[in-house]
Amino acid sequence: MATSIEIEAKALLTQKDYIKVLRHFKLDVVDGFIQKNYYIDTENRDLRNQGLSLRVRRLNGYNMSFKLPMAEGLLEKTQTLTREQFEDFESHGKFPEGDISNFIESLYINPCDLKIIATLTTLRILQDYEDLTLAIDENRYGETQDYELEMEATSMKKAQHLLKKVCDEVGIVYKENHTSKQKRAMDALSVVK
Repeated sequence: MATSIEIEAKALLTQKDYIKVLRHFKLDVVDGFIQKNYYIDTENRDLRNQGLSLRVRRLNGYNMSFKLPMAEGLLEKTQTLTREQFEDFESHGKFPEGDISNFIESLYINPCDLKIIATLTTLRILQDYEDLTLAIDENRYGETQDYELEMEATSMKKAQHLLKKVCDEVGIVYKENHTSKQKRAMDALSVVK
């Protein structure tokens, strides 16, 4: 299991601003790639209620990521899954064994109670920017489509500064977003019901 610290600033965009960003960097949607996130929790949202998140991302394979909040950023634990492990979980509820399962059990949550609650599909375009990478995302979940910029850096201050700089260069308003893709996708479920 790999462990890393994720520190990123995010900004939600209108569709019009998304197009302005693409034009500014001379990009097109054909420059992007598709990734699909499967968000996982219990029926009672035991992970979410503790500020934790769990997902499987399908992009050239399957990676399960468990994120825990820290003073700055998120501690991310990642475990690679085989297609068979993912399909067993998706179809039959058999949670993959391994370090993430063991960690979840240490929180007194039974991995057998976990299931896929929501999905989100992202068309992501990456752009080099001042020795870092800017992610330009178009997200679809439920009946919702939104647009977002993400800048990952070694500190939140640096990530926010560079993301604001991008917005200023493009001529759009920088509106920091603190709501994760997972929360937006899961919140959209409550609206649909």
